[in-house]
Amino acid sequence: MKYSAALDLSGKFAAFAVAETLSGKLLLTEHKAMHGRSSAALSGWIAELLHRRGLAPAEISRWTVGGGPGSFTGMRLAAALVIGLTLGRDGVESRCVPTAVVLGDPAGLAEGDKAAAVFDGRNQEILLFELVKSAGELVPSGRTEVLDRERAQTVFAAADYRQLAAFDYDRHRLEAVLPPAAAARIRWVKYPAAEKLISCAYRVFDQDLTALAYIRPAVFTQEAVAK
Repeated sequence: MKYSAALDLSGKFAAFAVAETLSGKLLLTEHKAMHGRSSAALSGWIAELLHRRGLAPAEISRWTVGGGPGSFTGMRLAAALVIGLTLGRDGVESRCVPTAVVLGDPAGLAEGDKAAAVFDGRNQEILLFELVKSAGELVPSGRTEVLDRERAQTVFAAADYRQLAAFDYDRHRLEAVLPPAAAARIRWVKYPAAEKLISCAYRVFDQDLTALAYIRPAVFTQEAVAK
């Protein structure tokens, strides 16, 4: 296996990275604002990035897709693109890894410490994805929840989260729902770190690109209708 790649389109940025499989040497890591209709440019953007570095999709034998939580359309578009790039190819491995897993920083946590990634759930709600440090990695604890303002007050008052992380583009919506003490502790991240998805040891390569983090069914919001 010569190269490994990761692709994430769970939010308002696309992130793509490629590394040498054996050495782990990072060859490229890029991000680009891409959301809604602009997501149609995803495949062309990836093709251009690979071309600039003299790489071809056929040389990539390991693919990781960022599994959210986040945009239903974005996550499924990224998964579908990778399915298309790997269809009919022998010896190619693929998997989904929740974007939430690489949003936090395990370096600042002790074994067994809990952390949480929070996302905008629209409708004045947030999506909670709980993590725990295990064997040096942040992994899902199994707890996910949709929180309104009242429920968020209760959860964050009771939970002992050593670290909180969220995307900066969700900041104003999250701050409107989160308790001020929790919002003040958040580590704000600008865009997904695709290079961390490549090296993440949490999930095996199981060929399942449908394992996306759907915390709740899709909903329609006034903002979405307006767009």
